[in-house]
Amino acid sequence: MRPKIILNCAASADGKIALPNRKQLSISNAEDFERVHKLRSECDAIIVGIGTIIEDNPSLTVRNNSEAKPTRVILDTHCRIPPNSNVLQGNNKTIIAVGENPEQTNIENAEILKCGKEKINLTELLDILAKRGVKKILVEGGETVMWSFLKEQLFDEYNVFMSSMIIGGIKTPTIAGGKGFQDEKSILNLKFDSAKQIGNGILIKYKKKEN
Repeated sequence: MRPKIILNCAASADGKIALPNRKQLSISNAEDFERVHKLRSECDAIIVGIGTIIEDNPSLTVRNNSEAKPTRVILDTHCRIPPNSNVLQGNNKTIIAVGENPEQTNIENAEILKCGKEKINLTELLDILAKRGVKKILVEGGETVMWSFLKEQLFDEYNVFMSSMIIGGIKTPTIAGGKGFQDEKSILNLKFDSAKQIGNGILIKYKKKEN
C-alpha cells in the first residue's frame, strides 16, 4: 500500500509560482507558512525536485518543532545537487532519488537511491519508501514534480494557497508544468473539499476524484 500523498503549493491569483525570469518570490503569507510547517510536522517525508533545490535552496525542516524530522527526498535524475545545499545540512535524513546514470554517486550526508532510468520512477520510489515505514508524504514541488504526480494520479489531496497578487507572463512558471493534458478527455478532474481564507489569500483543498 503506497503512502498517503498530499500535494501542496502556493500560487498567485493567476496560477503563477515565480517571476517570469523564474526568480523566486514570497507568495505565501505568514499564516500560510505556519500551516505548511504544521503539515510538514505531520508527515514522514517531504518530496521536492532538484529545480526547487537549485533555485530556492530550502532546508525542508520543521520550524519550532525539533522533534519532527521528516525525511527529505529530492528527485534528481542526474544527481546535480550542489554540495552546499541546505537539505544536506542538519540531522534530518536526506535521500537523493536518481536515475540510471547519475553524475555523482557519493553525496555527503545523503543516501543515493536509484529508482528509474532516464527519469525517476515514482511508483518504484513510493514502494521503497512505504517498505521503510513512510506512511504520509508531503510533495511541495516544483512545477515538473507537481505535474508528474498529478499526471500519474499519485496523490490523495491537492492543496493550493492562492495569494492576492497577479504576476502574468506567457512563459512564467505555473503550478503544474510538463506537457499538460492534450485533449479534453484526458483532463484530470478533482473533487472539491473546502476553501478557507488565510490572511489575504485563500487555501483551496481538493481530493482525488475516484473513477
